[in-house]
Amino acid sequence: MKCIFCKIDSASSRSVEHVMPESFGNKDHILPPGWVCDACNNYLSIKVEAPFLTSWWGRTVRFGMSVESKKGKIPVGKAVHLRTRTHLDIVRGNKGAIIGPAADQDAAPWVQYLAENIHGTIYSPIADLPPTDYDTSRFIAKVSVEVLALRMAHIPGANQELVNQAALDPIRNYVRRGKPGFVWPLRMRRIYPGNFTFVDQSSEYFEVLHEWDVLPVSSNGVEGVELFVVVALFGVEFVINLGGPDLTSYDRWLLENNNASYLYSRVPGDINSIGAFLKKECPPML
Repeated sequence: MKCIFCKIDSASSRSVEHVMPESFGNKDHILPPGWVCDACNNYLSIKVEAPFLTSWWGRTVRFGMSVESKKGKIPVGKAVHLRTRTHLDIVRGNKGAIIGPAADQDAAPWVQYLAENIHGTIYSPIADLPPTDYDTSRFIAKVSVEVLALRMAHIPGANQELVNQAALDPIRNYVRRGKPGFVWPLRMRRIYPGNFTFVDQSSEYFEVLHEWDVLPVSSNGVEGVELFVVVALFGVEFVINLGGPDLTSYDRWLLENNNASYLYSRVPGDINSIGAFLKKECPPML
């Protein structure tokens, strides 16, 4: 057994690797110990996952979807009181939310307004798309390498096959060592609202936190295929090429398939056709 990122012997490693971080709601999709060594597990958590989780988009979308961190906490939401221009913090609790001035704000205008008015307006931002930057790209690259490993983990000899696959070296090195100033290209778009309510065949209502699949596409003018990983996180779809920083073949596939999402192109609208997904149960719509 060797680590799929640094390739060192990892037989003695004890850490399991969450393909999607626990703080994005994942408790189900996990690589067994050894697939990612303890050293890489710790490095990825601090240097790859944390920058994306704690970004403005990461905090805002987790707050909006009420997704708890691995410590059971929902990020603090942000808002602005229009009349007094006071920046506010919103803390979600079991019985609702507590709203108050942020720590660096003068609370006096807000307190005075509340004392004199029973109505008012506050604005809270909604997370749409994260920036296509280094932190986003590296995070999606990390998830995508592990998605491939998870898909193959049950196959005898799969660990050795992935470790020895030279075509994966550029992206695994990008994840493990980084390359400041270079952004591994990806495609990104929203394919459904983050809080969209799905219903399955048994009439169970739920929201999807994340989902993914592996898309093989014939290389343009070259024998063989390129592997693209398609990941949707809170309704935002990301596509990245495991074999190199080139999206030409995917763009061609997208054009040939009328811009459909691969996650839903095989059986349109059927949530059960997805390669892997994690759902969040919710009450039925009235």
